[in-house]
Amino acid sequence: MKIIDKYIYRELATFFMGIILGFVVLMIGNTLYIMSEQIFNKRIPIGIVSQIILLRTPAMFVLGFPVATLFAVLLTLGRLGRDSEVIAMRTGGISMDRVVRPALIFSIVISILTFWLNEKIVPEANHISQNYIRQFWVADVIESAKANVFFHVSDEIVIFTEEYSEESGQMGKLTFFELDEMGYPSVSIVDRGYFEEDFLFLEDGFTYEFDRQGDMKRSAEFFRVMKDVSREMDELYGENRTPQEMTGSQLRDVIDNFRDNNVEPHALETDYHFKYSIPVANFVFAIVGILFSVVSPRKENASGVIFAIVCIAVYWILMTVMRSLGQKGDLEPWLAAWGQNIVFFILGIPLIFVIRR
Repeated sequence: MKIIDKYIYRELATFFMGIILGFVVLMIGNTLYIMSEQIFNKRIPIGIVSQIILLRTPAMFVLGFPVATLFAVLLTLGRLGRDSEVIAMRTGGISMDRVVRPALIFSIVISILTFWLNEKIVPEANHISQNYIRQFWVADVIESAKANVFFHVSDEIVIFTEEYSEESGQMGKLTFFELDEMGYPSVSIVDRGYFEEDFLFLEDGFTYEFDRQGDMKRSAEFFRVMKDVSREMDELYGENRTPQEMTGSQLRDVIDNFRDNNVEPHALETDYHFKYSIPVANFVFAIVGILFSVVSPRKENASGVIFAIVCIAVYWILMTVMRSLGQKGDLEPWLAAWGQNIVFFILGIPLIFVIRR
């Protein structure tokens, strides 16, 4: 490796590390602010909060890498231009494309690192942190089910209880609302009920079943009924995962399963393509940063910072709008995920002509 490469890589790495650490600190502060209500209302221990923040840090790095890459390229090339080092290099026979090559290679390395984190570390870390949140949410729901309170077991099951003992886990007289697999509602008026592991036991009650129009179809008396709520509990803190908690291959399998059942999963497929477009954003931002630095080599750092902030804002707005359109099915999922990269890459095409002047 030549001296010029080591010199530029050192500059890039210094700025990059400073920016990414600052970004992660801001993200941690924002996360704590968002979670503050949960932390105090659900009395989450500080040790668990620390673990949640630590587990979410890899995702923060993934989001911050494109920002840090753009700032690192702008600040590095901006400083070299401002101190006339670029002019000295070109006077010494070094072409401009040779000067910017380390920045492009650096961005490619960061893109590969981002992809690796997004596939190997982030999904499982997000899953574990979300399970902590889910467990405390469930604990809060069960604890709040004391007297004359509705509480939500799942989207299909809601219970209203007149009595609840935290010590024994016993409920007094209760009303049990449930939707079956076809979406038909039923209501059970029960004298007693209690949870035991993944099962809900109802004793001495009447069940009334209704059709979609609200007309009662049948009624029945029972002495003891056992409801399997393991699926509902799994949805709260089990193995069910959001797209952010799955690797690309896992998400691809889910999408294929939907399609096998003649369902078009626009939202999932959009998230799938984002898993690959976000790492490439590092390379795209590097090109945009190089373009600005080459066109205006002697601009002050303040101009570079303002330019970077504007670029990040425009990129974020484009990404948000396109992602929304893709999830609704108004835009092809691949285009929704790659659209902002394509726009910024097109803006960087003039670089090819500029750096070879």
